[in-house]
Amino acid sequence: MLCLAMLLIGPSDPLDRRLSDRLLVRQALPAEPALLVVEINAADMRAYGGPPISRALLARMLDRLAEGGARRVLVDLILTEPLDAGVDRQLSAAMRRLGPKRLALVSGVHPGERPYAAFMRSTALVDGRLTPDPDSWHRRIGYADANWGANPAIWLATGRADPAPVALDLRISARAVERRSAGQLLASRDSLDGRIVVISASPQIAPSRVMLPLNQAASRGTVLALAAQGVLQGYPAMQERGAIMNGVLLVMSVALGFAAALSARSGRMLVLLLLAGGAVLFSLSLAVGRSYAVEVFPARILATFLVMANVTVIQRLRIVPMMASFLRGDVTPEEAWVWRSWDNSSHPALLLAADGRIKRFNPAAADLVARHGDHLAPLCAPRLGERAEELELTGPEGASSWFLLDWPDPRIAMVILRDNTAIQTAHDAMRRQLLTDELTGKANRRGFDHALDLAAGRGRAFAVFFIDMNGFKAVNDTYGHDAGDELLVIVASRLGALVGPEDVVARLGGDEFAVVVTSMDDAVRARELAQAMRRAIAEPCWLSSVAASVVVGAAVGHALAAADGTRSDPAALVRRADKAMYRDKLGSKLKAA
Repeated sequence: MLCLAMLLIGPSDPLDRRLSDRLLVRQALPAEPALLVVEINAADMRAYGGPPISRALLARMLDRLAEGGARRVLVDLILTEPLDAGVDRQLSAAMRRLGPKRLALVSGVHPGERPYAAFMRSTALVDGRLTPDPDSWHRRIGYADANWGANPAIWLATGRADPAPVALDLRISARAVERRSAGQLLASRDSLDGRIVVISASPQIAPSRVMLPLNQAASRGTVLALAAQGVLQGYPAMQERGAIMNGVLLVMSVALGFAAALSARSGRMLVLLLLAGGAVLFSLSLAVGRSYAVEVFPARILATFLVMANVTVIQRLRIVPMMASFLRGDVTPEEAWVWRSWDNSSHPALLLAADGRIKRFNPAAADLVARHGDHLAPLCAPRLGERAEELELTGPEGASSWFLLDWPDPRIAMVILRDNTAIQTAHDAMRRQLLTDELTGKANRRGFDHALDLAAGRGRAFAVFFIDMNGFKAVNDTYGHDAGDELLVIVASRLGALVGPEDVVARLGGDEFAVVVTSMDDAVRARELAQAMRRAIAEPCWLSSVAASVVVGAAVGHALAAADGTRSDPAALVRRADKAMYRDKLGSKLKAA
């Protein structure tokens, strides 16, 4: 009964998984040469009509793969509703060239993410769901659910529509898989005969990385290719044989433990028998892992062996610290039981008290606790019964670190901090790129809309200014576009110098600018700022590209949003500011006349 309870609870499973992961990853097998991952990156999006990912680009890629003789192609992109009739027909034609025996589409995690019906007629359907193990690492893909499509690895390797789960062969190095961008694929002229191709979005534009054990981050396309290689090389059959050997070792551990307990005539003899039996079982377990590339359970086997031998040493080592905590009244039995599984985790773990203290922290969290102290507890649990999901911490040099917070037990205030800094940094960089005008470095149209929505949501008074330059076309026609671009940069800089750090200057396109000024509720101040903008733009501008000084003007219109929410609808506010700008432009023309 004790052995059965240990097998069901699996207290040593995290340790066994870490050991198995290291045992497999260290073998570092090469990738299959037939595998090819095509990742559509940000450069491809800019060059071929994105974002979003262009279906016309995908059609060209499929035509190239069909002409090159690719054996099978998996498109790991969500292609749901129709977008453009002409482009959709072009993509459907490219899919028909490959057909369902050579081309498959993924089905997403939601019912509404099944591929567009017109595309499904010429393709197979595979299950695109990738769910990590309880410790957040990915070791297998696929579900035994035929409604979502075939397992992508089985389909890529064999063409069969089998939904059975497939374990990832962690011995294969993800870095060794050949990867190309869409541009490289279209520019190449080499033969693709017999190649197995996965088309996926690069983590640059879709930051949904798959985390393989031992912090090996890989893209979705790479993981699908690795799983396909495992099927090609017979890894599922090897896993089945390894599972049988693990079962044999468990039975052997029970038998050896029982034999050691019966044979020992003294405490010294019992210790020697236990050491010898444990060494044999541990060595056999590692040998099974190397021979069959399967997850092994040496700690579970040794624990079963020791329990059957009626040895209480390991139990004492675990009970003594529990009893000491109970006597001090520091932790409850439930907290101690939950904490023991995470005490040696590679992720920082904190056990929190109701009064905002940190009861326990594991070695991985020692640096965080030393740097931030008890401030961590209210950041993780701001109020009683409330649990945060994300956490941002600032380091000694001002660098920020982001963590995702996991709460393993709903009843126990224990939190696991998983480092999400790399993914968050990439996401912020992509977001800044999408919201920034490349020429001036200020916000673009999307950045302006975003700033406008934020200002309207704060519930405070703010102002919107629209600026249209007068005479910009003459500068462009006289000196060229390089001089015009330099003039736009100078004007953007002058506008930025007139507003505060929380305000947003945006270039809407051409020679049109907009400014969102927060915390402004005075019409007089707004008129003064508009006049200052006119004066700043009207000052002579020295253009170094043409060694000439030019003078331009500007029409400025503005609108105010009240703090009580009246007259603060963003769309209406923009229309009012735009109309005011045109009135100013008309007034300038009348004065000139």
